Amino acid sequence: MSQPLLILISGLPGTGKSTLAESLAQRIGAVALSRDQARQAIGGPLAVLDRGFTRLPGRYRRGLQEAANRRLEKAVADELVAGRSVIVEVVADRDIRRRLHELTQDHGAAIRSIEVTCSDPAELARRLRSRPCDWNQLVARMSKSYEPPPSAFVVDSCMTPDEMVRQVVRFVCRQA
Repeated sequence: MSQPLLILISGLPGTGKSTLAESLAQRIGAVALSRDQARQAIGGPLAVLDRGFTRLPGRYRRGLQEAANRRLEKAVADELVAGRSVIVEVVADRDIRRRLHELTQDHGAAIRSIEVTCSDPAELARRLRSRPCDWNQLVARMSKSYEPPPSAFVVDSCMTPDEMVRQVVRFVCRQA
């Protein structure tokens, strides 16, 4: 593509967003970023407290999510200015989607939205059990407010990562 591309990968926890983002970034030579990485990079004196908040109730300290969003937005903008394509992985929320769409407009980039689902409840439960905190409770709470991105291409993570990447690449190429 002649212009940089932002691929926004969203979905609920445990659906396979990170796996798809990393595999896709390697395949197409893009930079993979996530709000989780941005949140972890904040550090500072409250970093230990932040890890505790996440592990216990699965919530974030007030203001941490906003700070992570700002850090993520800056990283995305820096990559787009440099002319590099970016894959951003987040649990979808309207605010970050809107801001990322604005960034693509500001930097002349195209955007494609991908939603990752996991159609196998047993597999999703297995993935969530391997994580700290009560992810089943967290997913149940998040599912109530989760809004899939409008007109997103949906991919099921019950496929292999290679199959998911092939489907996404075909989708992105058709949209170009």
